Parts: sequence; structure tokens; C-alpha cells
Amino acid sequence: FLVFLFLVVATIGFFINRYLVQQEKIKGILKRKIKDMEMQTLRSQMNPHFIFNTMNSINSYIIQNQKEIASDYLTRFSKLMRNILDLSKQEFVALNKEIETLCLYLELEALRLENKFDYSIVIDQDIDQENTPIPPLIIQPFVENAIWHGIHNKKTQGTICIAIKNISKNQIEITIEDDGIGRKAAGLLKTQQVNHKSYGIDITMNRLQLLDIKNKVSIIDLYDHSHIACGTQISIVITVE
Repeated sequence: FLVFLFLVVATIGFFINRYLVQQEKIKGILKRKIKDMEMQTLRSQMNPHFIFNTMNSINSYIIQNQKEIASDYLTRFSKLMRNILDLSKQEFVALNKEIETLCLYLELEALRLENKFDYSIVIDQDIDQENTPIPPLIIQPFVENAIWHGIHNKKTQGTICIAIKNISKNQIEITIEDDGIGRKAAGLLKTQQVNHKSYGIDITMNRLQLLDIKNKVSIIDLYDHSHIACGTQISIVITVE
């Protein structure tokens, strides 16, 4: 009986150990996938199109002898690149750091598009921005998409509103709303316009899911009272520790 009991315990131990080894392998695979996504995010946010056009804008100010504007533009651009590189090295960053980088991006795009759009960022007062960790470089891809596929194709001035609020003890919601032409019209234009593509959205959505299955992204098409498209709203729910 003792021999039988020993064999049973040994067999159970073997399967438990095998299960733990498999779980560690799964964790390792997930970590590698997250790292791969983070590197893809870095590449998408430093894509050649954005860098090329920004440098062209700076060069244009220099040619026009607007040295102060060119210097200011270059300073903001270099700070943005440094922030992106710094944030991309971390799995989580403080919310205020993410917002600082987002503001730099918005300022540059607003300048480059000659103030084609206004923007606002509203954060609930009960959110401790310095101690609220979120995955880095999460918001910018959605804002980029709003600018280039919603606002850029609009004939009049556009607006982008970003709001961040607590929705539970360990979850925040980030909404990005634009009053652009809407997804349907933008989709029709994409076949004609191949000069700009927002690379980061699919990557970012995959990153969020790999980090926590409770993270989610919702896209809502906005319409006016005549049922005419009048923009898009993105909702990003992120689990925070």
C-alpha cells in the first residue's frame, strides 16, 4: 500500500510540476508577445511619414526666415522623440507622463496643419495622475487616426476632445471624440489617399488585450439629428493596479 501511495504522490507531483512548467512557458510567450507589440508601437509612432513631414515643416520655417518658430518646432519635436523612446522602455508609466507626450504630439500636428483643429484634454480631479500607471503610448495612435482620417478631410475647423475618468476602483476610461467626417466617409477616401496610414491602432488594441483581458476598446460612430455622420468616439477602458 505504501508503495502504491508513493507512486500516486509521485505521479501527482509529476503532473503538477509539468503544469507549472507549461504555465511558465505560457507566461514567457505572453511577455515576448507584449515586448514585440511594444517595439511595433515604437516603430509606428516614429514612422518615417511623421518624421519626414515634421522635418519638412521645420525646413519650411527656416527658408521663410522664421527662425524662432523653427527653433520652437524643433525643440518640441526632439522632446517628443525623447519621450517616446523613454516611455517605450517601460511596461507602465504614470498617466501624467503619457499626457505630456500626447500634448507634444498634438502641438506639433496642430502647427503642421496650420491649426486645422483645436483640442482639449479633461482629466477627472479624483485621478492621481502621478500614481496612476497605464501602458505607455496608448492614446496617440487613436488621436493620430482622428486627425488624419477625420479632421484632415474636413472642410472646416475640427475639434478633438479627450476625457479621462475613473469608472471603477481599478479601471479608467479614456474617450477620444472628434467631429470629423466619420469612418464611412474616411473609408471611401482611403482608397484614393495612400499618403498617410495610422499604423498603431491594431498594435495598441492587441497590446491592451495581452496586458489584461478586461481592457477593451469601443468605437462609436456619431451622427447628428439628420443622421449625417459628424465624427467618431473611441472609448478605451484600461485596468490600473
